[in-house]
Order: sequence, then C-alpha cells, then structure tokens
Amino acid sequence: MKSKFIMLIPVIISLIYVIILISSRNPLIIDDLYPENSCNDLLEKADILYVIPNFENYSISNNKEWCAKIKSLNKTIGLHGIKHSYHEFNKKISNVELVSAINSFENCFEEKPSLFRPPYNKINKENEEIISKFNMTIYKKRFIVHPYCHCNPKSFMKPLNWILLC
Repeated sequence: MKSKFIMLIPVIISLIYVIILISSRNPLIIDDLYPENSCNDLLEKADILYVIPNFENYSISNNKEWCAKIKSLNKTIGLHGIKHSYHEFNKKISNVELVSAINSFENCFEEKPSLFRPPYNKINKENEEIISKFNMTIYKKRFIVHPYCHCNPKSFMKPLNWILLC
C-alpha cells in the first residue's frame, strides 16, 4: 500500500505542474473584482479582470477613484454578471438590470464591455442570446481547462490560488 502511494507522488507532482503550465500559457484571469474586493498584488500579474458591476446593489461607477485605478492598469476588463448572485444567468435575467450593469461598466471604464463571464460559469441559452446581442464574447471555460485566480478567495479557492501561484 505504501509503495503504491509513493508511486503516485510523481503523478501528483506532474498534475500540479501541468496546471501551472496551463495557467502560465493562457492569459491570467482575475475573477470577482469590485471596489471592496480589490487585490493589488494580483492586479499587477493579471491580463484579464472580470468585474462585478453591481455587487450588493453598489454600482462600480460610484467609485470614480477605483475606476480610474483599474483603468490605469491597462488590462483587458470584462463584465462578470450583474450582482454575482448564485447562478443568476441560469434563470431569466431582467433586460433593465443587464443594461444597468453595462451602463455601470461603461460609466466606470469609459468603454463598453466586450467580454462577459457568467458567475459560477452557468448561463442558459436564452441568456447567451441576450448577451450576444450586446456584442459581448461569452467566456465560459471551466476552471480545469483554464484556471483563473480569485480576489480574496474563500474556502476551497484559497488552496487553488496557492497552487496556481496567484
């Protein structure tokens, strides 16, 4: 039994290496960004930032200083849901709320979002069509295919951030 475990060690190390390799070859994505959840050390490393426009009913456009800081980083910025509620894009979304989220993004960063990532990577076909009408590319690759880092992760995401060298 012990020898089988010892034989698994190189496999485990190889898997960790592959995950790190994948993350280093792809653009580094930071998820769940909003004014009260900024992670300065990760922002410098990131290529793409996915921003929650109305977290807890607070619009990012109300914090002009934060908007200017994020914009000054010269990163690709995408829209990450509306309020980031659990599976919010797996059920019917309000066009009014989506337009409000897009306007918050645009007022904050002075550009329309071209990328969209649904919270928890869940989106139904109807909402995919709605998002596409706003000329946003929907990013929905699973974590295992393209690992991404989280700002101030909770629970099981903490060790994953560590493994990915976030």
